[in-house]
Amino acid sequence: MNLPDFILIGETKCGSTSLFNYLIQHPKIKDTFGNGDNVDDSYATKEIRYFDRYYKRGLEWYKSCFPETEPGELTGEATPMYMYRSMVPFRIQKEVPDAKFIVLLRNPVDRLYSNFQHYLKWVPNFSNQYPSFEKYLQSCNDRDYFMVDKGLYYYTLVKWFDLFPQSQFYIQTTENLQATPQTVYSDLLQFLGLEDFELKSFKIYRENKYGDMKFETREMLEKFYKPYNEKLKDLIDIKLNW
Repeated sequence: MNLPDFILIGETKCGSTSLFNYLIQHPKIKDTFGNGDNVDDSYATKEIRYFDRYYKRGLEWYKSCFPETEPGELTGEATPMYMYRSMVPFRIQKEVPDAKFIVLLRNPVDRLYSNFQHYLKWVPNFSNQYPSFEKYLQSCNDRDYFMVDKGLYYYTLVKWFDLFPQSQFYIQTTENLQATPQTVYSDLLQFLGLEDFELKSFKIYRENKYGDMKFETREMLEKFYKPYNEKLKDLIDIKLNW
């Protein structure tokens, strides 16, 4: 059955492209065939987008995106948009209920700032409406407010935990992955039931360069996210770096 053994569900702007590229270097993990979208080769096979964008194509189409695996081999995908979108866990529960889920969480302040910078670079007319991060925070409309809400990880994860046991989730921080990549990688392989494997390089994929956030803006956002981060600490059993 060529369905994913694991799904990296998010969150966006937390390093999912890098982590997926690390995973598919393991000799027992087979890459996807991709979904046919025309994207750059740093993540051409990573995001299948079935459960949010292409669900109408049906399960047989989804299966066609994955290779058949031999005993001891795994395959999986990474679509970081899945985590936040509320219909996705219900669809996954129906189609792939036994999949293992991988979650990367980044300091929500940094995640938001990175998300803003991504839109500033890639979304037409975004920079005209929001010429600065502060302008975005002061005046973002309903369509763009989701970037703030994505950092409320507690409420997002509770929706998943209502449908799946927490034992199906591997949750880690972006900061830990960057600080001790081999340790995190080995830990994740153990969660997936695979033998350890040492990577020669942990290069960062799709890294974006931009200026620092204003101190007073960071201070305000850290105060905003703090109570939600505290609730998250009580929910998941890992040490947060923020």
